[in-house]
Amino acid sequence: MTGAAEFELVERPLVDQLRGLGWAYLAGTKHAPAASGRASFSEVLLEGRLHAALRRINPGPDGELWLDDGRLAQAVAALTRPKATRLVEINEELTEALLLGVPVEGIPEVDGGRNRRVRFIDWDTPSNNDFLVVNQFRVDIPGSQGRRYIEPDIVLFVNGIPLVVVEAKSPTTSSPVAKAIRQLARYADQRGAVTREGNERLFYTNQFVVATSWDEAKVGTFTSDPDHFAEWKTTEPTPETEVAEALGVDGLTSQQRLVAGMLAPERLLDIVRHFTLFMPAQAGRTMKIVARYQQYRAVRRTIHRLSTGKTRVADGEFDRRGGIIWHTQGSGKSLTMVFLIRVMRTHPDLVGFKVVVVTDRRDLQDQLAKTAELTGETPRTARNVQQVRSLLSVPGKALLFAMIQKYRNPDAAKDAPLEVKSLGVLDPSEGVVVLVDEAHRSHSSTLHSVLLDALPNAARIGFTGTPIIMGKRKRTHAIFGPYLDRYTISESEADGATVPIRYEGRTTKSDVQDSADLDELFEDMFPDLTDAQLAKIRRRWGTIGNVLEAEKMITAKARDMLRHYVDTALPGGFKAQIVATSRLAAVRYRDALLAARDDLVARLDALPAELRTPEAADRATSPEGIPGLGRARLRDVRAWPYRDLIARLDFVPVISGEQNEKDWRDWIDETRQKVVIEEFKKPLPAPDDPAPDPATTSTVAFLLVKSMLLTGFDAAVDQVIYLDRRIKEAELLQAIARVNRTARGKANGYVVDYFGVAKHLHAALEAYAAEDIDGALASITDELPLLADRHARVRALFTDRGQERFDTPADQEACVQILADDALRAAFQVAYRALTRSLETVLPRPEALPYAADTKAFGVIGLLARRRYDRDDPDFDVSVYGEKVRRLIDDHIVALGISQKIPPVSLTDARFDEKVGGLTSKRAKASEMEHALRHHISGMLDADPVRARTLSQQLSEILDRLRDQWDQLVAELGDLIDKARAGRTTAEDPDDAPDGVQLTPIERLFFDILRAERVAEGKEMTPVAIEAVAELVTFIVDHLCREIGRVHFWGNAHAQQRLHSWITVAVSDVSIDGDDLFDQDRAEAIADQIVELARHNHAAVVTTVPPTVS
Repeated sequence: MTGAAEFELVERPLVDQLRGLGWAYLAGTKHAPAASGRASFSEVLLEGRLHAALRRINPGPDGELWLDDGRLAQAVAALTRPKATRLVEINEELTEALLLGVPVEGIPEVDGGRNRRVRFIDWDTPSNNDFLVVNQFRVDIPGSQGRRYIEPDIVLFVNGIPLVVVEAKSPTTSSPVAKAIRQLARYADQRGAVTREGNERLFYTNQFVVATSWDEAKVGTFTSDPDHFAEWKTTEPTPETEVAEALGVDGLTSQQRLVAGMLAPERLLDIVRHFTLFMPAQAGRTMKIVARYQQYRAVRRTIHRLSTGKTRVADGEFDRRGGIIWHTQGSGKSLTMVFLIRVMRTHPDLVGFKVVVVTDRRDLQDQLAKTAELTGETPRTARNVQQVRSLLSVPGKALLFAMIQKYRNPDAAKDAPLEVKSLGVLDPSEGVVVLVDEAHRSHSSTLHSVLLDALPNAARIGFTGTPIIMGKRKRTHAIFGPYLDRYTISESEADGATVPIRYEGRTTKSDVQDSADLDELFEDMFPDLTDAQLAKIRRRWGTIGNVLEAEKMITAKARDMLRHYVDTALPGGFKAQIVATSRLAAVRYRDALLAARDDLVARLDALPAELRTPEAADRATSPEGIPGLGRARLRDVRAWPYRDLIARLDFVPVISGEQNEKDWRDWIDETRQKVVIEEFKKPLPAPDDPAPDPATTSTVAFLLVKSMLLTGFDAAVDQVIYLDRRIKEAELLQAIARVNRTARGKANGYVVDYFGVAKHLHAALEAYAAEDIDGALASITDELPLLADRHARVRALFTDRGQERFDTPADQEACVQILADDALRAAFQVAYRALTRSLETVLPRPEALPYAADTKAFGVIGLLARRRYDRDDPDFDVSVYGEKVRRLIDDHIVALGISQKIPPVSLTDARFDEKVGGLTSKRAKASEMEHALRHHISGMLDADPVRARTLSQQLSEILDRLRDQWDQLVAELGDLIDKARAGRTTAEDPDDAPDGVQLTPIERLFFDILRAERVAEGKEMTPVAIEAVAELVTFIVDHLCREIGRVHFWGNAHAQQRLHSWITVAVSDVSIDGDDLFDQDRAEAIADQIVELARHNHAAVVTTVPPTVS
């Protein structure tokens, strides 16, 4: 970490809070590894502390010490020499070692000398462990021989093992948490860099990472995407008021809450032991997961009730140990069940329980099976009623699955009652808990009633992703008990665990609710028919179901759905589902969508050439549009950039059915359905990719369903659900939740209504308590006031400071000057991102267009400000915005001649003078020149440190002397820029040039390093000394040219060490008049500097021209 503000405002308060929680503290140093108990900075374990802890927490049979050095070495080797090779696999292997311990050679006199298991952590008695926090913890980058290293701000060790890495950033900088997350990825060497930039070994045993800026602190793992980092919003089981009182504050910041909630010693061990796991992700990746706060809270509340509540026998009427966990769809409910079972298997009162899981989710069963491996259990699945009877009747500890679909009549509706008869009493024990997934469903109630009879004294926990209907609460509470934990829709959206859902009604005369609507619909569809002909059609197609299956109706709706999809979801690479009224309708939608796709492609191909350009698409998005083009034509122009992708889109039914239905064989086959679903979950190819990789992308854009995939189906790429049948209550909430999963660039999900759900939406939702469904479904028009407010907030950042306009270059430069303040620039970025989220939701509706011009201008201002003030992180990252806004900004920036894809124009670029000349004021020119110089000098520090320091001193002197004298400042900065551009020349500093030798510019770099070293040692640079240094430089550079020019030299640690030793000897061997040219004890440090300088000037060194001798 750099900067006093970061240390004072973020790092030190965090360390102080940890110390108050019982952590010991050690100040890190980057000069002496022994200060942290290490032999070198390449080590990450604090082996002295580790050895002491292992001896302490692993006593012999009579309490004596038995772990000798050999056995300790065996145990530690499990952490230092893993079998796996990839970081995530190594971490999984070593996490299991931390949880279960490792075997080492036993004691001959005990148990026949069999191997004994050594624990690394005493999980049951946290106070037996050693908790240490170290700040500024240096770890060398492999292969660098100590010349490059990482220095995480804070590392938390338990028994000398690094479990947590924290990166802190000042809250006054722009996007501090995002920068911290990127830096954590660099520390773990997980950014895909060509050369190593971190050290994976520090993360072999890492359990999670924290990025913090005091007011905002987020937790994730080294595999987490930035979007998956989240705040920790609970201090349970400690009350938040108690934490605040201990810290002497009125309210907690995000950092204080996270430290109290996750990093208290006992809490940290609990999270590591029970609340982390590994899961498969896309493209064959494995992700490490750490629980979110609501999962931890729900599990801990459940464990408390299970262990303290009254049994049915003790209560005399009901079992009081259970309850309901309602966590909104998409917020990780199934993982909560996994974490619960893990805690139960280590709890002294619950470890022996029989756990019966009632579910229809295969992925949940797979994850629970992995949990069972950690506890030595073998999960069993009841595949029929007979197996349910035999498995439940076996007393004692077990993990059993009752898979709902195993007992369902295949012809029955998904939510229909199950056909399961009474099983009689199978296990009367109180040591049984039944976990029911989707506890609100009627089939769950049916099977549950059977299980109640079979397990009369069991505790019962119901999990649901939707709130319980008020009329059914009494029955549901009677079965399970009161709520254990609630995590509502609005809470989930506020935390970023799910995205908001916006409702849009698209129905007009196709909205069929009664016979009058039906009459009007027929007249609209068949305007040329006589009354008699219409009556005949009414008799044949006189039901709502028949109308919704009508091919002409489906054709019209499919055409409108595809246009809506192309406008809203396709630009972001997202996908959609259609909920049809029947299986026949779902199949007909496929044909209709394929035809609509081909018609749309033909329309796009018919556009005039001048309208088939990105510039035309940009103009079509502007408020003024393109003169002479109507709304439909403008939509075509906006769609043109996606023409090739649209032509490849596919639309696939996924429906249930009997195998003898030959016409639908492709859509009902379960094996094919699994393939289609996996294809749907893949992202769409890039619009301009002519040969996309089928292993990682797919053009399956729509799934067409009746009832399948409306529950228990997670696909982050799903953004739109089109409703074309009646849907209500729990099914409505579950269906719309298909589009609430988070994904990069996904501001919200869309529910588009073609049936008329809006007409009975109130009735559909009034069965729920208002607080339960707050935020469940809001009209897209509800976003308009929010868009206006967020637009006003961004404007106010400038208008409050006297800047009213944003459209001209002069206006934008004035705004850039306003954003010179770090804190204001950070506030702008937050406010602007909120504005773009609202605009992304409303676009391409006409109501969004009045805000488009300012949003484009603000995008340019943000980019220019970052280019000037944040030159080390200059790109205006539009990838975090939705694709519609991204295109709006991208196209506008391109139209202005500003490239997003290249770094800021440097002062050595031929275009720099042109750029400065185009600025409208002397102050703007001086600002651009100053920050360009600062960035140039910063970039020189490694490649030419002496010259960089000289230029920095000269810049500071000019700025101090000419403050606010813009004309003179521009002139003198121009002279300094000319000097910086000139670089090193053979004629520079002629007074120091030795007689008879003309140094090349690259040799001059090394000469300056050695000259500065000799001066620092207090030795005079006499003519004899100058000549000796020059000769040494030519000798060293000649050797460097040969050595570092070898293939893969910088990846060969042995070759680098050999070079370092050679330079050390060469520097030590030179003397003048009997005195060493350099102090002997400085030779290795000088060699360090020379090797690093050679690394940063590799190309120049290997092409060095030998010196000319006169």
